[in-house]
Amino acid sequence: MSVLLATGSQAFAQSNRDFRAEFDAFKKQSKREYTDFRKKCLMDYTEFVRKAWKEFGAEPPVPLPKEEMVEPVLVPQADAQTNSWFSKLFGRKKKKDEKRDSVDQQKPKEYQHKNEQLSFAKVVEPIPQQPQPQPLAKVEEQPEKANDYYAFSVFGTPCKVRIGENCKVGLKSLDNNDVADAIQEYTKSQFDNLLYDCLQERERHHFSDWAYYQMLLTLTDQYFGKHTNEATLALAFLYSQSGYKMRLAQDGNSLYMLMASRFFIYDKSFFYIGGQWYYLLDGRSADRLKICEAAFPKESSLSLQITAQQRLEAVTSVERTITSQPNEDFSFTIKLNKNYMDFYETYPSSCIDQNFMTRWAIYAETPLEKNLTDQLYPQMRQKLEGLSKLDAVQQLLWWVQTGFEYKFDEEVWGYDRPFFGEESLFYPYCDCEDRSILLSHLVRELVGLDVVLVYYPGHLAMAVNFDTDVEGDYIMLDGRKFIVCDPTYIFSQVGQTMPEMSNESATVILLNKEQAKI
Repeated sequence: MSVLLATGSQAFAQSNRDFRAEFDAFKKQSKREYTDFRKKCLMDYTEFVRKAWKEFGAEPPVPLPKEEMVEPVLVPQADAQTNSWFSKLFGRKKKKDEKRDSVDQQKPKEYQHKNEQLSFAKVVEPIPQQPQPQPLAKVEEQPEKANDYYAFSVFGTPCKVRIGENCKVGLKSLDNNDVADAIQEYTKSQFDNLLYDCLQERERHHFSDWAYYQMLLTLTDQYFGKHTNEATLALAFLYSQSGYKMRLAQDGNSLYMLMASRFFIYDKSFFYIGGQWYYLLDGRSADRLKICEAAFPKESSLSLQITAQQRLEAVTSVERTITSQPNEDFSFTIKLNKNYMDFYETYPSSCIDQNFMTRWAIYAETPLEKNLTDQLYPQMRQKLEGLSKLDAVQQLLWWVQTGFEYKFDEEVWGYDRPFFGEESLFYPYCDCEDRSILLSHLVRELVGLDVVLVYYPGHLAMAVNFDTDVEGDYIMLDGRKFIVCDPTYIFSQVGQTMPEMSNESATVILLNKEQAKI
């Protein structure tokens, strides 16, 4: 009996070894097929590069449409002492040495909501979210050990990739055949781990498309020399093999990489190729270029949405305390990550489907960075605990209305510059669009209510869908009541519309739903 058991165990062990060997062989074969397929596509691409390139003229940059930009508004103040919440919840907090005057002895007047249903001109649908581009075939790490890691940083965030002298592909000239011969060099094994490492850095830091492009641009400019033809060729290889749509171009002296985007980018010249916009976004400009129209299979356009929390190394700013004037206890001290500010400063202004109104949704849908929410949200939740959702929104509304100093972008920046949520907390001044974007985050993520942005000609506000009946001016959307909240109408209540806003020409901007964090 024991002999039979031993024989059976040996047979089982041998079967396991055979299965493991077959599985390992299958994995190796799959890796080869992935790599071979990707390299075959790259080889096929070189044959198109050898053919004649077509000359294109650049289209002039399209400036931000002035008629749609938010304009300087005379920031009005609602009478805080006549607002019911202000009077009932807080009253007026007096300084110790301040004498009581006749106003304080008067009985506060109750604000009478108009409860008007506001008309509006149109609704802008949410921007469809698309998955991040992926390589044509899975990129596998290779056992190649020839190159050491090269360290660099982007927006203060350390990155490293395997790259060496054997990766410095030279260009004899910009003759079509010389360019094609140089691209063929990128089918060699030393570039597999370079591409693999770049994609790993994209995943590790949750880089958006724009951040990933900036990472590749930083790497190639540093390693090969800024704006050299060799740097551009390396950039085009890494960018295209990561799944993005690009076109090579040249003017006889310099090589360029043009990037396709489904977003229309303002203030940048572009080339219209095959029914799509292609932009030169590395800081250079060109009026006429010879462009290779060759494409890779399944290539995807760059998106300017930021749908996931990016992980940038923390470099903290000085502390800042922001206090609500109606309720001095609603005060919070925070530090910001300056690396995010540096990233946002590079961000191009854009819209989708050439609809300028979608521009603000891009900013409002970008998640606030975790370092900030880890500081601010626990403090805010503690102060909001026990309040109704209406009173919680009112507290947040007053905090944004009175905790920040208003200045128009033209005064501060010299041009229109919407803020991502963190930027309003970092910079000393903000305007109506910045306040509405920040407040939209706070209401969705702390109170758990849906919001929409409301664009009046020259002004941006927002509206909130409460889960109970709330008085005030409102907008009806598909049977849902959204109550107006204006973070620039100082001391106003939930439901008060800023005077002289033209509701008949207002546009409602819908946002993609986010997971509420209550």
